[in-house]
Formats: sequence, C-alpha cells, structure tokens
Amino acid sequence: MNAAKQQNMLAGQSSLARKVFDVVPIQERWSAHDIFNSLMAAEATGAQFPAIRRGLGELKDAGLIREPVNGHFQRVPTTIKPQREQGMSKETKPAVVAIKKTEVSALDTLAVLSGEVISFAEEVGQRMKKLAARIEEVALSVEAEREVNAEALDKFKLLQSLLKGG
Repeated sequence: MNAAKQQNMLAGQSSLARKVFDVVPIQERWSAHDIFNSLMAAEATGAQFPAIRRGLGELKDAGLIREPVNGHFQRVPTTIKPQREQGMSKETKPAVVAIKKTEVSALDTLAVLSGEVISFAEEVGQRMKKLAARIEEVALSVEAEREVNAEALDKFKLLQSLLKGG
C-alpha cells in the first residue's frame, strides 16, 4: 500500500482508530493489551480496552494493519510507488487515471464510513442492553426495599396500636 492510499484510508477512520494506528508498530507485532497499555501510558486516550480492540478490528478490516498471529497486530508497511510516467508531461497524462483513483479512494472511504456506522450501531445496541439490565436491577432492588419498608410499617402500626390499647 502506498502512503497516499494509507492516508486516505486513515482519514476515513474514527479518531480513536487513528490514535490506535499511531501506536501499532511496523517492525514488530504487539498484542492488543500492549497497544492498550501504550495508549494509556502516553495518555493518548481514556478509552477502555473493548473500544481499543474495536479500533484494531476497524483498522484490520480497512487493511491498514494486519494480524500475523492471533491477537497480535502490526502495521502494513507503506511502499513508495516508482514513477513510471516521469517522461510524460502533466498535460499528456490521461485524466481517466486520475478520475479512477479518485473514485476508488472515495469508494474506499465510503466503505470505511459504512463500517464505522455499523460498528457504532452495534455499540449503541450493546450499551442499550446493558443500560436496560441495570435499570431492571435497580427496579428489583427498589421493589425489595419497598417490601421491607411495608413490613416495617406493619410492625410499627401493630406496636402503635398495642401502646394505645395498653
């Protein structure tokens, strides 16, 4: 992958994914925990591990990083494209090539953005489920507390009636 394509693809990533990308090494492969710890040490983000892991997945899906060993990540090296058309002047270069490159990068960007929307929707869905579970837990604890209070009130009324009657 050449540097320009890498920059275009990276521009379509979320800010968290770009921060994760900056930490992923080129020469060696790091585990997701190593990458997370490096981000925390650099205070680059306050994101939790699952969000970092999701960012790694997005980068891998986009082809910006690879996973040579399960759970270990490494940047895809950039290549410098040789200039085959150096002899041609700017006026004689075909415009079709420029249009196709623009379309491809735009399509790549749209595909990356689509992936981000899907990922975001899944994340919102998971958060909503967790929130609903927490609400249910609180509702159950409120109900249990209400029952305890009702029993205490009954005992209080009984004691009050015994004291009045005696």
